[in-house]
Amino acid sequence: MIETIKNDLISISVKSHGAEICSFKSLENDKEYLWQGDPKYWGKHAPILFPFVGASKNGKYTYKGEEYRMSKHGFARDSEFELVEKSDGKLKYLLKSNEDTMKKYPFIFELYVIYEIKGKILDITYKVNNKDSKEMYFSIGGHPAFNCDIREGDKYLEFEDKVNLETYMADLKTGIIVDKKKKIIENQKELLLKYDLFYDDALIFDSSNLDSIFIKDGKTEEKIKITIKGFPYLGIWTKHSPKSPYLCIEPWYGIPDLEKSKGKIEDKKGIEKLNIGETFSCSYKVEVI
Repeated sequence: MIETIKNDLISISVKSHGAEICSFKSLENDKEYLWQGDPKYWGKHAPILFPFVGASKNGKYTYKGEEYRMSKHGFARDSEFELVEKSDGKLKYLLKSNEDTMKKYPFIFELYVIYEIKGKILDITYKVNNKDSKEMYFSIGGHPAFNCDIREGDKYLEFEDKVNLETYMADLKTGIIVDKKKKIIENQKELLLKYDLFYDDALIFDSSNLDSIFIKDGKTEEKIKITIKGFPYLGIWTKHSPKSPYLCIEPWYGIPDLEKSKGKIEDKKGIEKLNIGETFSCSYKVEVI
C-alpha cells in the first residue's frame, strides 16, 4: 500500500513494503526528484538498510558461537511495515522482530521509520528499540536514489567547504572491503560526476566531518541538499553499466565487512551496540534548493 502526504510546497509517497519512499515531488514546479525505479537500470527507490549495511563476509556472521546468514543490506527493505501514524505532515512505520527475522538475526527489536515534511524539507528518522534481554548489535542506513543523469556531463557533488576524501575499496564480486583506500577529492569543494568514479562500485567515505552534501546541476544551478550530520559513513553510488540516470546518496551507521573480518557481529567495523531497553535514533534531511 502507498500513502501520500503533502503541504503547499512538496509531496511524498511511501510504500508499506520496506517503508520505502517512492516519490519526493516539488509542487511548485511539478518536478519529481526521486528515482522512479525503472528496472532497466535499478528497480528500487530508497531501500532501508537494516540490520546490516552492505555485504557480510561469505554471506554469514556469528553471535555467541551460532552462525547466521544475512543477505546484502539486511532484510528490512524486503519486509512489510505497519503504518502506525499518519497526519498531514507525517508518516510513521513500524517493523517488529518476528519468527522469520529471528532465524536470521537473533535479537528482539522494533524499527520505526518516520517521514516528516516541513516546508521544502523532508526529514527521515530511524529509531531502533532494543526489546531484548541482552545487548543488541546492528547497522542501519538510507539508500535514496535521486534523478540525476550524469551522462550529460554537468552534474556535480558539492560540499560546504573544501574537503579531502578517500574511498574504501571493495571487491566487486563479494562486496567486501579490501585493505586499501583510493583518494577521490583533495582540497576541493566540487566533484564532477563521471561513471569511471563507480567502476569499483560505490564510493564509501568516512563522513563524521561532513554535515551536508549537495547534488548540483551545472546548467540550472539547482541543488538537492542532503543533510547527514552525525552519520559516520557515506555511500555514493550509481550503475556504470548500463550508464544509469540516478545517483544514490547513502548515509550509514555501519559499512560492509572487511576482508580481514572474523565474522563475529560484535567485532564488525561500524557496528552499533544498544543496551537493554535503550533506543537508537538518527535522521537525515532532503531539501531542494
